[in-house]
Amino acid sequence: MALGIAAALPYIAVKTYWAAGGRAGLADGFDVAGEFTRNGAPDALVWLEQHGVDFTAVLALTGLALACALVRPWGRRLPRRPLLVLACTGTVLVPYGLLTALLALTGDGGSAGTPITGWIAPAGVGAFLGIGTALGVGAWSHLHPEHRRTTGARAAGPSPRG
Repeated sequence: MALGIAAALPYIAVKTYWAAGGRAGLADGFDVAGEFTRNGAPDALVWLEQHGVDFTAVLALTGLALACALVRPWGRRLPRRPLLVLACTGTVLVPYGLLTALLALTGDGGSAGTPITGWIAPAGVGAFLGIGTALGVGAWSHLHPEHRRTTGARAAGPSPRG
């Protein structure tokens, strides 16, 4: 879990930095909120970006919170099925991260006029793989009784007391 969180933090930091007006890693003249508008993003997401909140950073934090809820005791109070559905859905980030890595390595991830610099790709790949893997591990621990941490269920077999 800690590795998934650590892998996602650079992505969250960069996206938050950009939403706050930072320019490092962006091509000259590139505007993230403007790109959202050109791509048809809802006005609410554009507004958030213009006011320092990147929705993908919020989603990344939400994914990490979900992964933590699957393996931490405080997650016991949350409904199990919706957590598992969301976690299993979130594991799609693993193949997305692998595809992103492949495209970055082969140079097919964009043209010479790409809006971001090459050092940003590892942050995205790390976040996608980290969050997706953390969600998968958390869901797996819920689906296998011998590894459940948040349900209080004991593994089948003899009691540790004898």
